[in-house]
Amino acid sequence: MKALGQKQDFESQFSITSFPGEFLPGWYGNEVRSPSSRIFQTLNLGKGNSRALAVQPINTFNGEIWIRLNPSELERPQVSFWARSLQNGTGNRPAVVYFSWGERLNGGFSDRVLLGGENEFGNENQEYRRFVLEVPIEYAGLNEVFLKLEILYGAGSGSAARWFLDDFEMGDFVQDATPPKVKSVKGYSSKEILLGFDEPIDPVFSLLPLAYKLDGIDPEIINSLNDSTRILRFEENLEEGKSYRLDVMQIPDLEGNFLRDTSVNFRFTDPTSFDYKSLVINELMPAPRADQDLPNVEYVELYNPSAKEFRLQGLLFSNSRSTASLPEFWIQPGAYVLLAPLSQSNQLKEFGNVIPISSWPTLLNSGDRVSLTSSQGVLIDQLSYATFSWGGSEFASGGYSLEVVHPEFLCDNSGFLKSSMDPARGTPGKVNSVFSQEIDLIEFEIESAFFVNSREVEVVFNQLFLPTISTNQITFSDGLKADSTWISLNGNAIKIKLDREAIRGRKYEVKITSLVNCRGVVQEDPLSANLVLAEAAGPGDLIINEVLFDARVGDPKFVEIHNTTDKFLSLESWALGNLNNSGQTSQVRIFGGRGDYLEPGGFLAITTDTNSLKLAYPKSVNGHFFQIPSLPSYPISGGTVVLISNVGEAVEKFTYDPKMHHPLIRNTKGVSLERISSTSAAALDFNWQSASGNEDFATPGKRNSTVLGEFESNLIQIEPQVFDPEGSVGATFTTIRYELDQPGWVGSFSVFSASGLAVHTLAQNQPLGTQGLLTWNGTDDLGARVRPGYYVLLVELVDTNGKILIFKKTLVVAAKL
Repeated sequence: MKALGQKQDFESQFSITSFPGEFLPGWYGNEVRSPSSRIFQTLNLGKGNSRALAVQPINTFNGEIWIRLNPSELERPQVSFWARSLQNGTGNRPAVVYFSWGERLNGGFSDRVLLGGENEFGNENQEYRRFVLEVPIEYAGLNEVFLKLEILYGAGSGSAARWFLDDFEMGDFVQDATPPKVKSVKGYSSKEILLGFDEPIDPVFSLLPLAYKLDGIDPEIINSLNDSTRILRFEENLEEGKSYRLDVMQIPDLEGNFLRDTSVNFRFTDPTSFDYKSLVINELMPAPRADQDLPNVEYVELYNPSAKEFRLQGLLFSNSRSTASLPEFWIQPGAYVLLAPLSQSNQLKEFGNVIPISSWPTLLNSGDRVSLTSSQGVLIDQLSYATFSWGGSEFASGGYSLEVVHPEFLCDNSGFLKSSMDPARGTPGKVNSVFSQEIDLIEFEIESAFFVNSREVEVVFNQLFLPTISTNQITFSDGLKADSTWISLNGNAIKIKLDREAIRGRKYEVKITSLVNCRGVVQEDPLSANLVLAEAAGPGDLIINEVLFDARVGDPKFVEIHNTTDKFLSLESWALGNLNNSGQTSQVRIFGGRGDYLEPGGFLAITTDTNSLKLAYPKSVNGHFFQIPSLPSYPISGGTVVLISNVGEAVEKFTYDPKMHHPLIRNTKGVSLERISSTSAAALDFNWQSASGNEDFATPGKRNSTVLGEFESNLIQIEPQVFDPEGSVGATFTTIRYELDQPGWVGSFSVFSASGLAVHTLAQNQPLGTQGLLTWNGTDDLGARVRPGYYVLLVELVDTNGKILIFKKTLVVAAKL
C-alpha cells in the first residue's frame, strides 16, 4: 500500500506551454506540443489504454521534464512511475533516460543517473514497467524539491524510440507481499477469453501458454491487453452458453509474489457475436446549435436492449458518405453510450460514457442514413431520417435530436422517429423523452406480389417484419423454388431470387410461413398470393371500355379498361389523362404499379373510392376495381379520356358528350357510357351507349351490359332483333354490324315501318370500311319514341364499280306489358 502523496495520471488535458510555464500543475517541459512530436499527451497509449505523457527525442531535440515535489511530510519519500518505449520508424536508437534532483527549478541539480541501462528503452514495442526512485536524504526534508528527467536521442542509426510515462506518484511505499488474484474471466471473441487480475502481473510468465488450461486444453497464444489483463486465444471456437473451467497456475506479480493455483468456472458468451437489433441506434443529433442547453456537438446514442454485454471494437459506424471503426469499449446490458467526434467528445462527458471517433462521419442535417455493422458485415441497426422525421422544419433546424420511440421494437425504427420533447432538446445518455411501448401492430397481409423479372420475385407486406427469413420459409407452385432472399431497404418486402426462369403467362402461387413481426411474434397461418409474369401490351390490347363522368352525389366517377387478348398484360406505369385547352395530354394519373396485371379478357374499373363504387352498383360488387388518389378531371359537360401506355404514349382517346346517352333516359346521373364493340374505334359515337338499367346503369369491373358478340356472317348482322327502348325487357337499342370484302363501299341504312313509311335514317351514302357498326335506339328522325311493332331495316350498298347490294332485315320494338 502507499501513503498519501502526490499523483499524476496525465488524464487532464495538457496546456501547450513550454518551460518556464507549467503544462500540468507542478510539471514543466522544455518543448510541449500537441500530439505529434517533442513532449506531448497521448490519448490511448497509457496503462489500460489511458492517456500518458510521451517524449520523442530526435537528432535536434532531447526532452527535459521538471517535476515539483513536496516530500517534507513523508517519512521515507519515494517516487514511483511506469515507463516503456514504443517503436518509432525503422531505426535502432534507444531513448536514453537520466534523472537528477535539485532544490530550484533553474539549476543546481545533482549529478544525473541513468534510468535502467543504455538500452533500457530500445526502439521496440515494450510493456510498461514500474520504476521506484528514493528521494535522496539531503532533499527528503525539504518543503519543495525538483526531479528532472532527461530523455536523450540514443546512439545507433536511424530513428529513436518514443518514450512513455504514466501513473507517476510520490509517497511512502510499503513492500507488496500479496500474490495476485484472478479478478474476472469472460468471453472476448469467438475463440478468446479475457482474464483479468487484481494487480499488474509479470509480463513474461503471464504469456506462457503452460500457465493456463481451459477444460484441460492449453491456449494457442496469449496477448496482453494491459498490465493486469491477458487475452487467451484457443484453436477452436468456444461454445456459446457453455460452462467452462479455467485453471491458472504460477503467475507472479511485479514484486515476485506468485498466484496460488486457481480454478474458475464461468459461462462463455461471445461479446462480438451480433445479430440484428443486438444494439439499437437510439438517438441522433445531426444538426446541433450553439447557445442551447446541450453542447454544439453531433452525437449518436447507442443502447444495449439485451441481457448480454457486448464489446464494440471493430464495429463499423457509417452514414451515406463515410465509415468509421469503433475502438475498444464494453457496453453493459441496459446501458447507453454516445458516439461523438474526437475533437469534441469531452463536451459530452457529463452525459455518460462517450466513445471518441477520430474519423467522424459528419451527419447530414437531413436526408441521411446511419448504420451500425459488424466487421463480418452483419447489419446490427440502421436509421434513415429526413426533415419530416422531426415533424417540421422548425424542429429540424432548431437543435433538436431525433429519438426512437421504443428501442426494443425489433424492426427498423426510421418511421417511428420523433423530435425530442425534453427541455434540453435531447436526452443523451438517458431514457428518451418520447419513449413509449404503444406501437400498434396489425394483422400481417401481403399487399402485392410480382415478378421483377423472370428470375426475381418481390413480395410486399402491409408492415415491417424481422429480416430473418430464409428460403425454406418460401414455397412456389409449379416447381419454382427460392434460391436466395434479401430484404428491401424499406424493410417491408422480401426479394426472392428463383432457381430457374418462370414461364411467361403462367399463374403461380407463392406461400410464406413463420414470418416474425416487430415484437417477435410468429405469424402462425401461412400467407399466400398469386402472381403472373405478365406481358407488355401491344396496340389495341388495352382499351377504354366504360366511363362514368356524371356520378350521383357522393358517388365516385370511374374509367374502365379492358384486356382484349388471351394474355396476362402488365399494367405497370400505365396511366389515365385528359386533354387541355391546347389539345395536349394533361393531368396524367398513373394507376399501374409494379407487378399489376390484367388477366385475359379482364375488366378493371379505376376509381377514387372502391368501396363507395361497389355500394353504388351492387350488381358489380364482384368486379375488378383499382383505387387511386385522384382521377384526371372529366367534366359533366363533356371531355376526353386518354389512356396512356407505360412508355408515355397516348394509345387511345375517347371524347364523350352527355348527348351520347340514350334519348329516353331523362336523368343520366349515375349512368355510364359503355363501349359496344372492342374492335370498333372509340372515336365512333355510335360505338357507345348508355348502360342498361337492368345492370344498375353501370357495370364497373365486369363485362358491359351492351357488349356485342362475334360476327356470325360475312355481311350484315343485327343484335338483338327484339329490343325495348325503355329497358324493361332486355337491351334498349339494337346494333347493326357489317363486314365487307373490300373497302370503298358506300352504304345507306334506313328503318321503315311495317306499312312502308320511312321512320329513321341511320346513314345516307356513307363511305364504309371493311367492317363497322351502327345503332338504333327506337326513335324516329325527330327523336320521338316509335310505337311497338315490326320494322324493316333497308340496307343499300354500292361499290366503286357500280355494283349494288340490297338487304332487308326485320326488327321488333318491344314494350312492357
